[in-house]
Amino acid sequence: MSVSFRPYTRKPFDAEKCTRCGLCLFRCPVIELPRETAREAIASLAKHQSDPESLPEPSRDILRKCTACFACNLICPEDCRPANLFLDLWHTQYTRQGLPESARYFLPYSRPNYRTYVLERLSKEERDAVDSWAARDPAETIFYPGCNLLMTPSLMFSRLFGGLPVRGSLDYCCGEAYFRMGLYEHVEQAARRCTRYFRELGVKTVYLACTGDLNMFTHVLPQFGADFSGIRFLPFLERVHNALESGTLPVVKRFDGQTITIQDSCHAKLYHPDYFQWPRKILAFLGFECREAPKHADNALCCGIGSGISHDAGYGKQALFGGQRACVKNLRAAKTDQIGVYCSGCLEMLMLSESGHRTRHVLELVQEAIGEHPQSGHRKAAFNLALGVLRNQRGGSGRFFPPPIE
Repeated sequence: MSVSFRPYTRKPFDAEKCTRCGLCLFRCPVIELPRETAREAIASLAKHQSDPESLPEPSRDILRKCTACFACNLICPEDCRPANLFLDLWHTQYTRQGLPESARYFLPYSRPNYRTYVLERLSKEERDAVDSWAARDPAETIFYPGCNLLMTPSLMFSRLFGGLPVRGSLDYCCGEAYFRMGLYEHVEQAARRCTRYFRELGVKTVYLACTGDLNMFTHVLPQFGADFSGIRFLPFLERVHNALESGTLPVVKRFDGQTITIQDSCHAKLYHPDYFQWPRKILAFLGFECREAPKHADNALCCGIGSGISHDAGYGKQALFGGQRACVKNLRAAKTDQIGVYCSGCLEMLMLSESGHRTRHVLELVQEAIGEHPQSGHRKAAFNLALGVLRNQRGGSGRFFPPPIE
């Protein structure tokens, strides 16, 4: 599929330039409408931008199914930003009605939420580590774990992180979920909060393994008021690859003869056009034969969490697990020994599937290759994630407006 690399730009959908060709919805990895239907649908969505409640049901169904993966922005031949249209429609809907009550448990700055439920049930060693990473001691170079990696902290119990102070907590989330839901005011608040945090730490270089963080800090939050001047945000996987290739991290175990397919993160396509190469280069260096699933890289399916992100879906369980099943089906089509992930959120979602036993994080595989014995408690974290949702997520027809982050 031919696409153009386009980082997110905070501009409205260009209705005048749009030719209503329908390619955005025809080639969308999730929606995949017939071409003529796609033409009619994008025309309807553009027409009803100022009044999303008046959308006909077929168009509302598109908004319900959208995972905010932004593939359509890369597909659009005219660079009209159809994903921005969907976010704007959600934002208009939110300002009038608020969010469905079922979304409350998934908001990063809401307490309690699904992440706090998992953190409270970590082992003592893991909880102590997470608590220590919340320290405010100044450091010029740090590793920032991000919210998802905090739920699987044992991934950082490795000499891969040697010499890198870890700083971060759930109190300083990048606001990625608010962004993908079109809650622009909360993204602005997260931008200011993260600016103060990094300035307080005095950081100049921040390594990140989460592509959501990489994209948000590099491209998105500066457009919502963040001031990260003088701070570099760098991909940790590139650092790991270079250490392997240089011999700084000697490989003592190889995976020759084993096959693996990779679940790509939604944000990777927006962060950098070459980011997809880093997990693949690492796995190939370790001896794996990488086989691509039908939908991968720019056209990858979300792991499932994005299937609940629309305001109509409201993080409903049916939407979440429907998206997960579609993702797993796509990965299974590659017919490989293992499934590799480089996003901890994807790890947790896929761990809940029947393919969870063969799903591994790239960092785990590297640790094993250099002679370490990575802990394997991620299935427990995934189980607690699901259990917390089942026990604590509210339903019903109620709606609410999240309080300000600051």
